[in-house]
Amino acid sequence: MKFLNVMPTIVMALLISLPASADCPFDHLPFGCNKDGIVGTDDDKKLFVDCTQKYRHSDPEHSGDPTWLNWYYPMYYNERYDRYQIGEPGFDSITDDQDRRLAGVPDVDYRIMIECVSITPGFAAKNTAIGITLDEAGDSLNHSVLSDSHLHLQYRAPAPAGAAELQWITYQLYDAIADGNQYEPSEPITVVFVTKPLAGDIVVDGIVDMFDLAAMAHYWPAVNGANSNDYYERADADRNGLVDFTDLAILASNWLCFTE
Repeated sequence: MKFLNVMPTIVMALLISLPASADCPFDHLPFGCNKDGIVGTDDDKKLFVDCTQKYRHSDPEHSGDPTWLNWYYPMYYNERYDRYQIGEPGFDSITDDQDRRLAGVPDVDYRIMIECVSITPGFAAKNTAIGITLDEAGDSLNHSVLSDSHLHLQYRAPAPAGAAELQWITYQLYDAIADGNQYEPSEPITVVFVTKPLAGDIVVDGIVDMFDLAAMAHYWPAVNGANSNDYYERADADRNGLVDFTDLAILASNWLCFTE
C-alpha cells in the first residue's frame, strides 16, 4: 500500500487554506446545526457534521474521482519527508442552508471548537499555513476565528506506519461560549486512513470491545442511515440503512479481535 509521489501537485496545495468554493476538489465535512432542517424540533441547537463526502476520494488508483471505493482514505508517500500523507477531509461551516447554518457572528455569538478526542499515536492533522496541529487527544482549533471557514487539513503518518497500519482521528465539535445560548456538542466522528477498521470497531481504536457495544446501543435502533452520517459511524456495518441485529451479529463475530 505504498503510493510514491502520486499527487505532487495536490500535496503542495494541501499546505494552504484555499478559498471557499463549491467546486473544491478536496473532501470536506460541513457542519451546522438543526440536522433535520425542521425548525422547532429538539436538534435546533445541536451541532452536526455532514459526512456525505467522507471517503469520496478513497480509490488510490483514481484519487481525484468520487468513487467512495473504500471505507478509509489511502495515504501517499512523500519521499522528501519520509512520511505518508493525504490532504482531506477538511472542515467548512454550512452557509447555504438558512435552517442549518449557525446564527450570529462567529467568535462573538458562538465559538466552534473542533477537538481531537482520539488519535493514533504518531499521527497528526495539520495546516502549517495557519499554524494548526492536532496530534494528541485534547488538542483543538477554534474554527470561528478563521478568516475563511473553508479549512483544509493535511494528515500525516510516519513511515512505515502510514504504509500498512490503521490510522485514525476522532473529532467532536462544541461551542465554547457559555452564554446560556450555547449549541450542544456534535456526535463524535471518526476518519480512518490506510486500512478499514474491523466491522464493529465503532469507537475506532483497533479492537472491538465494550466501548463499541456501548456505541451501538447509542444508535440502536436506527433507520434511514446514509453516508451523510457515515452510516451511524459504521454502526450500520452492512450499510443497509439500519442498525439492527445483523449489525450486532457482525460486531459479535469480531469480539475482542484486533485490526491486523
